[in-house]
Amino acid sequence: MRLSVRTYIHNPLRCFKCQRFGHSKTSCRGTLTCARCAEVGHESTDCTRTEKCVNCKGEHTSFSRNCIAWKREKEIISTKIKKQISYPEARKLVNSQTPTPGNSYVSVAKKKSFSAPSVQNNPDASAVTCPKPSDSSAKASPPITNLSLPSSPSVPLRGTSSIDVKF
Repeated sequence: MRLSVRTYIHNPLRCFKCQRFGHSKTSCRGTLTCARCAEVGHESTDCTRTEKCVNCKGEHTSFSRNCIAWKREKEIISTKIKKQISYPEARKLVNSQTPTPGNSYVSVAKKKSFSAPSVQNNPDASAVTCPKPSDSSAKASPPITNLSLPSSPSVPLRGTSSIDVKF
């Protein structure tokens, strides 16, 4: 009989008091926050306000599995278990591999307008001088010359026949 065994990866631990990830209600030092509307001061049992997530500010409850913060926490836990590393190491690894939202090439290019430096306004633009190295630190190197390469290899290639071609 063959059985495949997978490593169990638990869901992220969410506090039922402050709705943040990583700790439980018994060890929470935060304030009571609604899991439905993210408002401070009441529980989610009787809440009828619009849904808002405490962790990502999205339009869903704080306990939604569609939350990007929940998915990131799940990925951190998965990385921690699969690679057998600590939680801070796994978080650094996942954060380094996850692109930050709103930081794409297109969004950065749209926000910033780059302008090339103007050369026309500078009358001395054609006169560029480079400082000469001091004699003690720099040695004169021989000039680089183009070497002529033979037009055909001096050793016949393996698996080819030699043919004399005259031009």
